[in-house]
Parts: sequence; C-alpha cells; structure tokens
Amino acid sequence: MQLKQGGLRPIEQTTIPGLRSHFQRGIGFIEVLVSLLVITIGVLGMAGLHSLSLQYNQAAYLHSRATFLAGDMLDRVHTNTELARSGNNYSVGADEEVIAQCSEANYPDDCEAGACSPEELALYDIKQWKFNMACELPGAKGIVSFSDSSDGRMYTIRFSFPDQGNSVPVGDIVLRGAL
Repeated sequence: MQLKQGGLRPIEQTTIPGLRSHFQRGIGFIEVLVSLLVITIGVLGMAGLHSLSLQYNQAAYLHSRATFLAGDMLDRVHTNTELARSGNNYSVGADEEVIAQCSEANYPDDCEAGACSPEELALYDIKQWKFNMACELPGAKGIVSFSDSSDGRMYTIRFSFPDQGNSVPVGDIVLRGAL
C-alpha cells in the first residue's frame, strides 16, 4: 500500500459477505418504528394541549361575560341613584327573579313602553339582568347585595358558576361599586 501526499493511508474496509445487508434491513425497520412512536407521542401531546387550551378559553369567555354583566348591573344601579342610596330595591338573591329559559317570551319589557317609577325601574333592571344572565351564562347564579357605611353605600355583584366537570374551574366573579 502506498502513502498519499499528506502521509495518510486510506482506510481499508473489510466486509463479511451477507452480513452487511442483513443488519441494514433490521436497523431501517427499527428506525421506522421508533420514529412512529415519537410522532405518536407528539400528536397525543398536542391533542391534550389543544383540549386544555379550549377549556381555558371557555373559562376566560365566561369570566369576560360575567364581568360585562356585572358592570351592566352596576351601571343600572348608578342610573337610579336616589333609590339605590336609600332603598333595598336593588338587592336580589341567587334564587330570586330567576329566568327559566332564554326565550323571547321571557324577555322583560315592563318599562320600555312608558314611564316607570324608580321602584318599577329597579325591578325591571333586575329582571333584565337576570334574563341576560340566563342567556349568556346558563347555569350561573347572580347576587346583588349592598352594605352601608359612613362613606355611603357599597354594592357587591357576585356571579357563581356550577362545577361543569372541567379540569379548569370557573371561580366566582365579584364586582364592587360605591354610591
């Protein structure tokens, strides 16, 4: 064997007849099985991640709708300020004025046609709020309460959601506003 110009010798390959082709086929099949296993685990992981992201998205949607409805009720209380400061007409429990079904027949329109007294307006506001809650947050319960202090009256609007069996629980939403 002769040396090349750089002084390095070429590597000699020795093969055993029939042995190389046998190992080459087995390694290719094992590589395919391992790659299928890795791809399968990746796809299952992505499916689980997608499912979890949908649950978080639903919880975020419920939170945003509840926050909007709580703000709407607080605006209604502020609109009828005189009654809201002195009476208890804007106080409603979770099981009061419940709308059974979100349908056009159940839509409260008591004060839309004419003038209402402040007391009638308060009842109308509560019915409207409970109707919107039944349509947008099915199963949720809404409570409006107040507490008096030396600084004035503080209204608390609370939503509670039933356990829907999700791994992402939807907690209570509470909004407070002072008059």
